[in-house]
Amino acid sequence: MINVFDNVVFPLWQETVINLLLAFILGFICSWFYRWTHRGFSYSASFVQTLILLAPITAFVIMVIGNSIARAFGLVGALSIIRFRIPLKDTRDTIFVFLSLGIGFATGTGAHIVASLGTLAAGIFALAVYLTRVGESIKGDFLLRFRMNSAPDDNCVYSDVFEKYLKKKTLVNMATSHQENYLELAFSVTLKDPKQRDSFIKELSKIPQLEQVMLAAVDKIEEY
Repeated sequence: MINVFDNVVFPLWQETVINLLLAFILGFICSWFYRWTHRGFSYSASFVQTLILLAPITAFVIMVIGNSIARAFGLVGALSIIRFRIPLKDTRDTIFVFLSLGIGFATGTGAHIVASLGTLAAGIFALAVYLTRVGESIKGDFLLRFRMNSAPDDNCVYSDVFEKYLKKKTLVNMATSHQENYLELAFSVTLKDPKQRDSFIKELSKIPQLEQVMLAAVDKIEEY
């Protein structure tokens, strides 16, 4: 960085191009790790694109600030006028926002090795957590919901399936649906074997009197 204007040091145009391109590439890698490790139904293509673009834009801002404290405070003042919020449906998404910002800060200051190694390390850590399923429920506790025909003869149509797969069940909610001949039921259940959850809800879904069978775990919902 040798260009100086009003005591503010700016990078050369070649270095500026390299910083922005590296930030974009690493931002794309960040989004790739996010897509690979994402679970649940909160996926947003707009959020993925934000992760990609956030890195080079942050790098650009850092290069504009340079070594000027006055410019830094000016930027803070400008951003305080603009109120914006990023709707994050999953707290885990915050980690990738910080990663994209970190990429922008590192590349904007010319710390290319730190930016590259930091991105790869964070991505590998995210993959390790994803593959080992750290923090997920291992006790087989789920929330089961379904809609049932309320005819008297159908009250125990699911009892055999419950007996086969469940260790514990507790009725937590019962309500009449918009169609008065249906009941909407919700159970807190514990599976004997969590690995059999697919078989459990598939057998329930085969019962003619049951509709919209849904099993909710900690971080996703499976519906049949």
